[in-house]
Amino acid sequence: MSIDSSALHILGPISVVADQTPRTASTPTRHVTLVRPTMVSSAGTWSSPVTPPLGLAYLAAMLREAAFEVECVDAIAESVEQFVQEDGYVYQGLTLEETVERIDPLTDLIGVSCMFSQDWPYVKRLINSIRARFPEKIIVIGGEHVTALPELCLRDCPAVDYCVLGEGEETLVEVARLLDSTEALQKVAGLAYLDRGEYKQTASRARIRAVDSLPMPAWDLFPMEVYLETRNGHGIYLGRTMGVLASRGCPYKCTFCSNPKMYGQLYVPRNPAHVLDEIEHDMKKYGATNFDFYDLTMILKRNWILEFCRLIEERGLKITWQLPTGTRSEVVDDEVAAALFRTGCRNITYAPESGDPETLDIIKKRVHVPCVLESIRASLRNGINVKCNIIIGFPHERRKHVLRTLVFCWRMAIVGVHDVGIFLFSPYPGSQLFNELRSDGIVGELNDDYFQSLVNFMDPTSTVAFSKHVSGRELAFWRGIGMLTFFGLSYLVRPWRFFHFVKSVVTNDSRTVLEQRVSALLQRLRSPAKKSGSREYQGSVATSTR
Repeated sequence: MSIDSSALHILGPISVVADQTPRTASTPTRHVTLVRPTMVSSAGTWSSPVTPPLGLAYLAAMLREAAFEVECVDAIAESVEQFVQEDGYVYQGLTLEETVERIDPLTDLIGVSCMFSQDWPYVKRLINSIRARFPEKIIVIGGEHVTALPELCLRDCPAVDYCVLGEGEETLVEVARLLDSTEALQKVAGLAYLDRGEYKQTASRARIRAVDSLPMPAWDLFPMEVYLETRNGHGIYLGRTMGVLASRGCPYKCTFCSNPKMYGQLYVPRNPAHVLDEIEHDMKKYGATNFDFYDLTMILKRNWILEFCRLIEERGLKITWQLPTGTRSEVVDDEVAAALFRTGCRNITYAPESGDPETLDIIKKRVHVPCVLESIRASLRNGINVKCNIIIGFPHERRKHVLRTLVFCWRMAIVGVHDVGIFLFSPYPGSQLFNELRSDGIVGELNDDYFQSLVNFMDPTSTVAFSKHVSGRELAFWRGIGMLTFFGLSYLVRPWRFFHFVKSVVTNDSRTVLEQRVSALLQRLRSPAKKSGSREYQGSVATSTR
């Protein structure tokens, strides 16, 4: 299950379903409810992007194609303007009580997504609330967190019946078909469960290779107008925006990434024509004009991306599109960058992670700083806005490694990079570094405090760190210095960017991620989160803040 998160719209209680005909106890079609939990962020985070749940939309489409009745409860979009603050965290969306109330009492199977480990304490409370309301229903959970730590999830939350591991489409369809037979259900590949207290895991399910045979995401089951109108998505707001996935997986083995646990190392691209069929469908049905690609690494094969651009031109599509989640640099030269811009690509995020060659080698990033800079120059020369993601505070890093990375950030500012995001390293469950830190005792008990600490990677005030040689306080200092000096240099070399920054904040017409996040923060401050004294975050203490 999957994907992830903030814009400001006033919504009444809604629940989007494919068929509005009331269900009765005699309804013959088996019914499945998929739940996307409320978004969790640190109180110090500027803003978190509100994005449609692409993974759940794929799951819903597969279930519906298999003749199941499907309902989706999107706790973020169904109350996107409701913020509740408690214990240093902000919860955006429906309360626990409101989320549970939206689940059809006659449903047969409830699936809950937990993509990110920092969400687990909240998701656990949500599942317990669902179990209290529906003691006889089968509850399954899935996502990257669940795939990384299935036994912990089952023991930490006994209300869960089954964990779906890895890609969930085929597994969840089988689970829905076999609900009446526990014996058959416990033989479905890709599941984990407890049998009288004993942890059991079925055979691993093979990765989906025939990605072009998958149905299009079932966006009609979600309140898409919220996402289409939001100005705070993954990419810059360039109009009505849809999320698209052009490939699955990543062949690299970065030690900080949980992808190898979730997807293995198989990289499967879709046929470019098939991707564009989906884009044209979304243009006609939803009036979408901009498309954000959520791929782990979309630009990996030169022939693929050039063919994709050729087909956009051949079809005469007048769109903009962006790569906001990070891509590699090897393929992007002047020829590719020119094709990207010519076909509507306006923003690209590179993910070098570090500017220190020693760190890049240790974390198995497999990139070279000079090559990254040359690729960045090619994108800039061809008119594409560029953002780069950086991580400091890896376990091995000393001050010298951090400073080399800051120097790299300064070089990027001088070259002309528009945005940089500098984050403190977090040991994500499922990653090689997480396992190593667990073995070394640096990551201790996997309790709620640990999982909630992971949300701080986007909080500029956080000093939570896992470096063996540099304190969290010092890393937070270098992070602040890095961000300030990057943008200071950027505005010094290109002063017109500062004036555009001020204008964008006033007019809410952003062209960079920084401008967009600052605008979203100001909107949130105008509608401040309600303080809650209850850790359970119940409807009785949460009211709309506008």
